[in-house]
Amino acid sequence: MNLSDQLRVLSKTTISFLVKDNLQLAEKNLPAMKKIFGAIQQKLKGNPCLYGFPAIQTGLEEYLETLFLYAYIKNKPMPSINSLKIIPEVYLGGLSDMTGELVRLAHHHDHQVRQIHNYLAKIYELIIPLSITRNSQTRSKLETIGNNLKKVEGIMYDLKLRDKI
Repeated sequence: MNLSDQLRVLSKTTISFLVKDNLQLAEKNLPAMKKIFGAIQQKLKGNPCLYGFPAIQTGLEEYLETLFLYAYIKNKPMPSINSLKIIPEVYLGGLSDMTGELVRLAHHHDHQVRQIHNYLAKIYELIIPLSITRNSQTRSKLETIGNNLKKVEGIMYDLKLRDKI
């Protein structure tokens, strides 16, 4: 759990740097985060039931959120679930959390709101067909993506009313 906590804290710090346009500081954290992620994955290989511990899942989701946000900012494709060797619940949780950071970016970068909206809309279109009925936490995370899309639409509407876009 200590590794997961380290990953969570480092990820949150890196996300803050990314949202505040401090790419250099964010990129300095990425190698350490990758190393911790690798160590956690090694532990999970020997004991996959550890995925069930919320503290571990939270750290992994924060890391994925960071990777996804970094990929968006650098205009690169998101890492795939296969390349990360992670369970779908964690992947979807990180994706959902990243959409919240896109809302923060939309608040801070008026000129990117349309681009952010289009990106979020594509993500939403991809998750709509997923039928998750058993795992209420994952279902809730997926609903968050739709809510975040609505928030960005609200930001766009406000900016249009003020003739900013």
